[in-house]
Amino acid sequence: MAKIFERDIQQLLRLQRELSFDYVSDGQMTMAWQDAFTPFTSYFDGIKRGPLVRWFNTNTFFYAPVVIGDIHAPGDAIRRSLTPYLFGDSLSTKVVVPDPLTFAELAENEHYGTKEKLMYAYADALREELVDLGRHRVSYVQFSAPSLVARFRGRRLTPKELETVGEAVRSSLRKSGLNSGYFPYFGDLSPYFPELFDLPVDDIGIDFTETDVRRIPSSKKGLVAGVVNGRSAYLEPVELIVRRLKDIPHLDRYQRINLTSSCDLRYVPRPVADSKLVRLKEVRDILLGKGA
Repeated sequence: MAKIFERDIQQLLRLQRELSFDYVSDGQMTMAWQDAFTPFTSYFDGIKRGPLVRWFNTNTFFYAPVVIGDIHAPGDAIRRSLTPYLFGDSLSTKVVVPDPLTFAELAENEHYGTKEKLMYAYADALREELVDLGRHRVSYVQFSAPSLVARFRGRRLTPKELETVGEAVRSSLRKSGLNSGYFPYFGDLSPYFPELFDLPVDDIGIDFTETDVRRIPSSKKGLVAGVVNGRSAYLEPVELIVRRLKDIPHLDRYQRINLTSSCDLRYVPRPVADSKLVRLKEVRDILLGKGA
């Protein structure tokens, strides 16, 4: 089994290099990443692995973190969960972690009393991990934040609550030296415009399958454009993706445009995921004037 995982990871890294991606990732495909919380429930003090729970409205599951004491990070938990091949890669490496809000809302909080205290405790512990990653050739961290928009029966966050989330993100990044992005998915982001672009990260991610791109506000930050559907095997035509991108107002004002999927590609078969990565390169080439 380990050899199969190793083969798949090397194939994924090779594909990303061939497509000249700005950042490479191991796709969290090893058994060390059984779910997004595995490094925290496996190695952090104060957190234990809880019941198996459905990951939002998907057919995947995660072990809920149960917070039973003060959270302390070993400082290398995330690095231990990554394939060693990433640290010798000539390209920049990206790591994806749950944002403080998603961790706090999906965890069972038996210790800190309030969600806000748990967010800050998680952020402080996460900072040690991000500092460690920054010392080992990782250059980018993406905060995956589905809890911000996929709230179902929960009410939308107030501007003040969103500001608190931002402060927790800021705390986790302190002294890490990493470039960063904040990417909510599985829901419409437009209710959080334009305040979302005030979060203390370099890039803001938008799930194009859920948000009307014509409502995206102008910003000098980078835009992470989730232009291919990570939850569907349908391969969107290049022309459709390019047209949707050009519908964004003031597209030229963003510091940079990074093309990606609307969410993780683990919800589709591997050959489909690879095809969607190739499609991203085709769209990029057209936008840069290199394609048909």
